[in-house]
Amino acid sequence: MRLLKPLVATAFLTLPMVTQAELTERQAMLLTHNCVQCHARAATGAPTMGHPESWKTRDSAGEDKLLRSVIEGLGGMPPLGYCAACTEADLRALTRAVAGLKGAQ
Repeated sequence: MRLLKPLVATAFLTLPMVTQAELTERQAMLLTHNCVQCHARAATGAPTMGHPESWKTRDSAGEDKLLRSVIEGLGGMPPLGYCAACTEADLRALTRAVAGLKGAQ
C-alpha cells in the first residue's frame, strides 16, 4: 500500500500534462491501476509519462503501431499492459495519454 500511494500521486500529478479531458473517469482509474506502475518510474526502463524525449522514437512509428505494441506486449511490457479490463477504446485512450500523443480524441 505504501508503494501504491506515491504511484497514484504521480499519476495525478502527470494527468494535467496528459489533458484529463481525454480520459473518462474509468480510464483515469485504469491508468492509475495499470499504466503508472511502470510508466511513472524511470527505473523500470519503460518510457516515462510526461517526458516526450523517452517517447520520441516510439511516437514516430505512429499511433497504430504503438497501440499494437500495447496489445501484443513489447520488451518487458506484458500484452495489454496488465489491463485485462481494458477495451480497445480504453487502450487507445490510455496509449495516447501515457505517450502524450497530440491531436487525438
